Amino acid sequence: MSIDPNREPGEVRREEATAVHETSAGTPEPRVEREELVEQGAGMERRESVVRDRSGEEHRQILTNDVAGSQWMWLSKLSSVVWLIIGVIEVLIGLRVILRAIAANPANDFARFVYSASAPFLSPFFGLTGTPSAGGAVLEVPSLVAMAVYFLIGWLIVSVIWLAERPLTHSATRYDRNRL
Repeated sequence: MSIDPNREPGEVRREEATAVHETSAGTPEPRVEREELVEQGAGMERRESVVRDRSGEEHRQILTNDVAGSQWMWLSKLSSVVWLIIGVIEVLIGLRVILRAIAANPANDFARFVYSASAPFLSPFFGLTGTPSAGGAVLEVPSLVAMAVYFLIGWLIVSVIWLAERPLTHSATRYDRNRL
């Protein structure tokens, strides 16, 4: 169920349906006696129904679908994934800068892992500027530039994600109130 794009904001649309469900043995199951769809503006849908349970009691159920809220959640999760990937890249490059600055032993397994894992992300930046060194310690300026560029790329991607305006998914909450 989706909101009609041709509908004016704030317009309410009502539909009614009646259904009865029974098992093959003829015993009544919970059934919908009357259902009414109320579509509201601002990305909200609401469906109200009266349901009769097995004991014969009627319950009024209200199902609310917040399209805008579900879109926000989806975009928020996507943005979190982008920031996670950028964060991992930033940490790898940052560790490399620290290890090179303190003249860590490149034969060490941890240092070798950090250098090899960060190398693909730094290859476009090597040769960009000089790398000052003193006594074995190296300040990799291209790595610092790469960290700034990757942060800006992450920010740009997340900004574009949040520009999305169309609903992508639906979420629903259910409220069941016993009818007197």
